Amino acid sequence: MRETDIFIGRQPIFDRDGKCISYELLYRSAYESSEAVFSNNADATARVIINLIHNIGLSSILGNKIGYINVDEQIILSDVFLSLPKSKFVFEILEYTKVTPDVIEKVRHLHEIGYKFALDDFSCENENIEYFKLLFPYIDVVKIDLLALNNMTLEEIIGKFSSYQDIKLLAEKVENIEIFEQCIKAGFDYFQGYFFEKPTVISGIKIEPSVINAIDIINTLYSTADMNLISEKFSFYPELTFNLLRYINSAEFSFRHEITSIKQILNLLGPSRLRSWLGLFLYSGHHEERFQEAIVDAAKFRANMMRELVIALGKPKLADEAFLVGSLSLIDTYLHISMEDIIHKIHLAQPLVDALVKREGYFGKLLLITEKLEKTENIQTLIEHLAPKINLTTDQLYRIYSKAYNYTIETHLS
Repeated sequence: MRETDIFIGRQPIFDRDGKCISYELLYRSAYESSEAVFSNNADATARVIINLIHNIGLSSILGNKIGYINVDEQIILSDVFLSLPKSKFVFEILEYTKVTPDVIEKVRHLHEIGYKFALDDFSCENENIEYFKLLFPYIDVVKIDLLALNNMTLEEIIGKFSSYQDIKLLAEKVENIEIFEQCIKAGFDYFQGYFFEKPTVISGIKIEPSVINAIDIINTLYSTADMNLISEKFSFYPELTFNLLRYINSAEFSFRHEITSIKQILNLLGPSRLRSWLGLFLYSGHHEERFQEAIVDAAKFRANMMRELVIALGKPKLADEAFLVGSLSLIDTYLHISMEDIIHKIHLAQPLVDALVKREGYFGKLLLITEKLEKTENIQTLIEHLAPKINLTTDQLYRIYSKAYNYTIETHLS
């Protein structure tokens, strides 16, 4: 297996205001068999650290966020912590870690010199609390799996930690906004899950002017191929023109000629690719919107995953349409407007509409696959299950996933 076949996955962690403040970092390895490439959590954590330091870089994957990394007693008792800056990480002690006197003493020492620790997938049964109790003075965050509460209420969970004022509680596997709000009311501090992708429609909400302008040009692109007319449209919208110039000068292009006009850029891109770019531009407003950063990252992943899928399936002419479907698939969540209402404002082809509204048709099938891959924690098992359904090998699907995921991280704005 090549070094490039391993990369880091990340899941966003939010504060009570819906701001992404951290990422849980997970290793992702090339698909070779149904068994994990690494034999234990120590190997997995070591690989995450090696990739961070030597291959990817802290700033590329974390930006100004904090990273959460899984550890067990082997890692705790090793010197691996010295490889990472303590201000940038929280180390998650896995639920089956052996809490020996040596482990307690090492955690105490590391905490004393500034390292931070969390308890992962913590069960609030009295027996489990008693087992980990000696670690509590050195724990900063306890992660509670909401799908494994064993009939306890959220308030009962909070009560279990009422005497530990320095411990923050993180709700894992939050499934929707309603549960997020319930957790806030109960007193949780942090939240992890894909609940932010569920659309919540707000009646009478105003759409940002930049979004309206982008929709106007998307509609124009569907109604005419006259680049003079489209170029004239851009002249009315300076913000769009500026961002188009930034896009054409990005690393994605090797554009070596002097730019003399917007029409020159439009001819270079062509209508399909321009629509694809505008699809992502729709997410450029609402900079203070909660979950905005995570939604944009998810839309980028979906767009690139969809494009790579149709290319691998031998339909490169559909790549731009697939990209547009992926990029628009979360626009209802982002704008708080129903997908049906958005579709009425954009004159999309029917196959794209079917995919976005009903998850039907060729694009709809690929979008469903993309959504599953985006959210899974067990990427190898899911790829093994999905690849034959779309006539790809597991290796092909893994590499498509890896390429789309890495692109999302590389283009992330910290």
